[in-house]
Amino acid sequence: MYPSICDPRQAAGSILNALHRGSLALLESELERPMEPSGRLPTPPPDRMERLELLDAVKSQMRGALTRMRRGLSDRIEGLEVQLRLLEHLAAGPR
Repeated sequence: MYPSICDPRQAAGSILNALHRGSLALLESELERPMEPSGRLPTPPPDRMERLELLDAVKSQMRGALTRMRRGLSDRIEGLEVQLRLLEHLAAGPR
């Protein structure tokens, strides 16, 4: 079991790191890491929840693209350019 993530900035950075390193195993590990809001806050701020939801959607799309690659339905991670831009936005943090 992987430790959960509650910081969308850190989580997006970890996924980007896996992509930049070219490590499929590390990428899959980061994409499988569960997400949950921080237990320290009774209700996470709306902006953090929105960022977590966006990160969850990106992770889901990437997992689906990897599944299609494994099945031979695609030879690349579909939508990677958009997913990279969204991950970079999330990794930069709120402005």
